[in-house]
Amino acid sequence: MFEAWMEANRKYDDGRNLTYSEFPTKFVYNEGTHEWTKRKKGFAVGRINHVPPGAGDDFYLRILLNFQKGCKCYEDIRTINGVKYPNFKDACYSLGLLDDDKEYIDAIKEANLWGGSTYYLRQLFASLLFSNSMSRPEFVWESCWKLLSDDILHHQKKVIGRQDLIMSDEEIKNNALAEVERILQSNGRSLKDYPTMPVPTGVLLSNVHNKLVLDELSYDRASLIKQHEEYLSCLTAEQRNVYDRIMTAASDNKGGLFFLYGFGGTGKTFIWKTLSAAFRSKGEIVLNVASSGIAALLLPGGRTAHSRFAIPIEINEKSTCNIKMDSPQAELLSKTRLIIWDEAPMTHRFCFEALDRTISDILKFSNSNCSKVPFGGIIVVLGGDFRQILPVVPYGGRQEIVKATINSSDLWDSYEVLTLTRNMRLQPSSLNQDLTDLREFSDWLLKIGNGEVGEDVDGEAIIEIPNEMLIKDSENGLADLVDFAYPNFLEKIKTNDLAFFQERAILSPTLNDVAMLNDHLMSFILGEERSYLSSDSICKDDISFQNDEETYSPEVLNTFTGSGLPNHKLNFKVGVPVMLLRNIDQSNGLCNGTRLLITKMGNHVIEAKILSGNNIGQIVLIPRMIMTPSNHSLPIKFQRRQFPLVRCFAMTINKSQGQTLSHVGIYLPRPIFSHGQLYVALSRVRSKQGLKILSLDNEGQISNKTTNIVFKEVFHRLA
Repeated sequence: MFEAWMEANRKYDDGRNLTYSEFPTKFVYNEGTHEWTKRKKGFAVGRINHVPPGAGDDFYLRILLNFQKGCKCYEDIRTINGVKYPNFKDACYSLGLLDDDKEYIDAIKEANLWGGSTYYLRQLFASLLFSNSMSRPEFVWESCWKLLSDDILHHQKKVIGRQDLIMSDEEIKNNALAEVERILQSNGRSLKDYPTMPVPTGVLLSNVHNKLVLDELSYDRASLIKQHEEYLSCLTAEQRNVYDRIMTAASDNKGGLFFLYGFGGTGKTFIWKTLSAAFRSKGEIVLNVASSGIAALLLPGGRTAHSRFAIPIEINEKSTCNIKMDSPQAELLSKTRLIIWDEAPMTHRFCFEALDRTISDILKFSNSNCSKVPFGGIIVVLGGDFRQILPVVPYGGRQEIVKATINSSDLWDSYEVLTLTRNMRLQPSSLNQDLTDLREFSDWLLKIGNGEVGEDVDGEAIIEIPNEMLIKDSENGLADLVDFAYPNFLEKIKTNDLAFFQERAILSPTLNDVAMLNDHLMSFILGEERSYLSSDSICKDDISFQNDEETYSPEVLNTFTGSGLPNHKLNFKVGVPVMLLRNIDQSNGLCNGTRLLITKMGNHVIEAKILSGNNIGQIVLIPRMIMTPSNHSLPIKFQRRQFPLVRCFAMTINKSQGQTLSHVGIYLPRPIFSHGQLYVALSRVRSKQGLKILSLDNEGQISNKTTNIVFKEVFHRLA
């Protein structure tokens, strides 16, 4: 049957666009003649028998048969993009279908050929360590250390001022290790966390006791004093009351828990900066965190809460953070004076409770009274807007979602709610009409967020969209929406205009709609399109690993999708904006949600420029990484090795939270499905001039109405 397939490809043209498993949809196998003939009626689904990984070449052949089309001989099966490989395994490797550390060696070599800075190569290697993607990191290091240390001798000559300086290979290698260690330590990690990796010797890092603590104490205090005075003079009376209340708690040395409640534009971020400057100018440690990577980038020295506090991804009511008692992270927490946590309402209450338990456990050895007060007496200030998206609860309904919020926690009784109500964006301008429009838009947004527009029926209301925000009746509403969000699209793509893509996006509720929009926009771009396939496998630590491996073949795993997980097949072009799906190097602004613009595409690495945050324009190298989805709807635990990227001409509404843009198109082919989604989508822009909405009814016709969902009970304990 198999060899007859190749014979049929030699005979029939119309079967050459089909893989072996797809062939039965158009052809029928005749057992008597051992031939495939064209199907005249009916339909069939092909399936290739399971072959275990230990079967060697047969296993790799089976993988290829799910991708290769129109093969007329065995050589065709192992020929990829015109390159004939000596065996099926190498052909699989070239398609990215295997887990092999050789890929990372090739990625570093490939990036080196692009002629960039050696520093970027070390960042690339460090990112592979962060993601735990290498099974043998020491092997990759030994294979590539010369490329990763190419600038060391030149740098040392410059530092010492001796052009005749000679360094041995071991000295150069040791210096390069020290540079990798510095990158790791900037993100709270160390080479010591990777048992098989060598560590730098000698005095290169001997002055570093705990870099996490030193980093938080290394701020320029004189500069911060001036900055604090400047910020303080700019506070409104309302903001000053918030500031004074928190500073009073600090002077009383009794700790304190606060929640700063305010909608976008009331100056929460400015309060965070003022408080940070106040404490840091006195040599005290402030940990600025946020629930999302995008929000963290707006904070001075910000990190995501999950990475800073090592909060488990899968969490329950008894969880604690993954911080050992004698670790640098534990010492950092023991010396912390203030924790600021932005975008708190979107985080499950179990995360705050886990941090409370962890801090109490750490501090009780130095002060037994610390275990009697929340967060060990550290001042904790949470902030956010409960009108926005609430915690995601798998399979959870309204009651479960509301119960997951921080104001449903027992800790909430200890919080003092501070409120900001003045919209700082409504400042006097040259045109009074502009001010009036801004005020009307802001008031309307608040009514949407509070659920005060339309008739509320059990948390849902049909609202009418203001005429000036609508994509109205037209022959092609989607084209009009794209033209609004991305005017002169093709011209801007050609020039790689970073500023253009920084401020624009199309938002939609579901991943499927977002994928359609991204496909639509990328289809207009000229140039080579590259497809990158993932390598998917069942996690070997899964109890049912052996049984699952027989049930879930690679092609089945390839079909799995989910939020936060890149697809098995990614299609990219140079000039396409993409978004990171995981934290890579937060000290350099590479976190979950960071937007990038692709500048080069290799076989094993992608080069891009940062579009958002504090490092706009910086070049970064992105390798494939191992990602394990925490999607509870999946039947098994599996891992995917793929570029942690997704195209972001369009993005989900949930992913946009925390971003402020100048032009947003909202595509609603179906209603939003959760609390706060419509409010978040509408409030990504500062004015209604930057907003257009394409809403469709059940028949797919353009409509001026849509659904809003607000769980009003979540506001009950905020007074």
